[in-house]
Amino acid sequence: MPEAIIPILRTFPLFTDAQEATLKALVPHCVFQSYSAGIEINRHGEPPRFVHCMRTGSVEAWSRINASETILLAVEAPVVFEVATAVRGSPSPVSLITREPTESLAIETAAFLRALREDAGLCYAALEHSSRSNLLLIDRLLDQKQRTAEQRLGQWILLQLSRSQDKTMIRLTYSKRALALELGMTPANLSRLFNVLRDHGVDVDGKTMAITDFEKLRALAEG
Repeated sequence: MPEAIIPILRTFPLFTDAQEATLKALVPHCVFQSYSAGIEINRHGEPPRFVHCMRTGSVEAWSRINASETILLAVEAPVVFEVATAVRGSPSPVSLITREPTESLAIETAAFLRALREDAGLCYAALEHSSRSNLLLIDRLLDQKQRTAEQRLGQWILLQLSRSQDKTMIRLTYSKRALALELGMTPANLSRLFNVLRDHGVDVDGKTMAITDFEKLRALAEG
């Protein structure tokens, strides 16, 4: 569907101000991709073959060193990733694994780099994109350094509530182990915290969390 590619690219802020000629030149180098949950889109330590424009779904950024592993962050569509590694020509620092069924428009890295060199608007947008990503990672690092595990879990619950129409209950749609790694703790520690939550306005039953006292939950999250 070549005729559909340019309108799709325009939906991403990275390509909003790109020249039409730039996007037309990218079209032959774009591939529509669909993934089921649990698929590794790229691999840690390997240079990216594509810059991915994720249209639907979400991915987890995994890192493993020997027996230790963590999820640096999880991101939801729409989002573009592998811009910085493509520009630097660096191996990917993380593996990106789909959390749910995901659709992406993938751009060959070499074609994307040519477009950056030839289109000042796209180049500036890539700079803005990388700056936002850098600030997001700083926020994540400060969250890990300055909040307790209880506060991080409380903040995560508040975030899920803010995204849901139901303000009395949330349901975890992926594994508790993945949630623990995303929040910077062990699965055993997360299980302990689920018991602690009962004293702070949250009843946990399996993957369901019922909010019984919002003010207590907020007090926990804000410390």
